[in-house]
Amino acid sequence: MSSTADVKKSSDIRAGGDRRIEIIDISTRMFLDHGFAGTSMSQLADACGIRKASFYHHFRSKDELFIQCVIKGYESALVRLAQLEQDDALTHDERVSHALEVLYEVTVNSPAGKISPLIAEVSRSMPELSERFFNENILLQRETLLKIVQRGSLSLAMFTTLPDLDALFPTEKLKKGHCDAILAYLARPRNGTSG
Repeated sequence: MSSTADVKKSSDIRAGGDRRIEIIDISTRMFLDHGFAGTSMSQLADACGIRKASFYHHFRSKDELFIQCVIKGYESALVRLAQLEQDDALTHDERVSHALEVLYEVTVNSPAGKISPLIAEVSRSMPELSERFFNENILLQRETLLKIVQRGSLSLAMFTTLPDLDALFPTEKLKKGHCDAILAYLARPRNGTSG
């Protein structure tokens, strides 16, 4: 666990950056260290180097801040997935491989991924968090992955000129199979890792 002093030191790196993003980054680490219930607005304000009253200028409540920590943490992954889906320089295999790397990085290695289990801690008192997380992250990730898979399935069909093309390359079935395989891989428990 990092101390408040460690968190403050890391905030110095972002000097001159967007204050709201800096608060989200610092607060994410605080929530990771102490959990949602174990982190007070006073502690968060102190770690961010601002008065508690000033904190409310940026976020109406600790609930709102926590929601932003979860949602904002996944935004870069969504942007990167969308860029991969549009990158014509990549082969289908490269696109899928890079997409899985992006998802693994954000889900397992990033602070956003590590904060996700805290959703269970607050889901009863903040049901809107689970709904927003699903709608603004999980659904968007899934839609982009489906586009990536569909693009690969269609490119396979495009280069084949056999008369029974639909029988050999049933695009919808292939797309569903790819998606199911990717989602099953992402959902499987990982031994020896912590969330």
